[in-house]
Amino acid sequence: MYNLDQGAMSNLQLYIAVGLPVIAVLTSLVISLVQISALREEMRTQIAGVREDIRDIREDIREIRADIKLLTGKVYELMGQK
Repeated sequence: MYNLDQGAMSNLQLYIAVGLPVIAVLTSLVISLVQISALREEMRTQIAGVREDIRDIREDIREIRADIKLLTGKVYELMGQK
């Protein structure tokens, strides 16, 4: 075993020197994962909202197409009466 007077590290000092940075890195990774999970959930919520908006727009387009068909039919009827 090394003599502590010559600048050698004790086992406890070695564990602390290696362990603290490892704990810090693991903690930062966990925090990053939590943040990523929160962002993914927020994105899912926003995507669901966009999909609902698209459904509404498609329904509006169907209604507009139906109105155009009705008006086109009326124009043909009026042209046929003249």
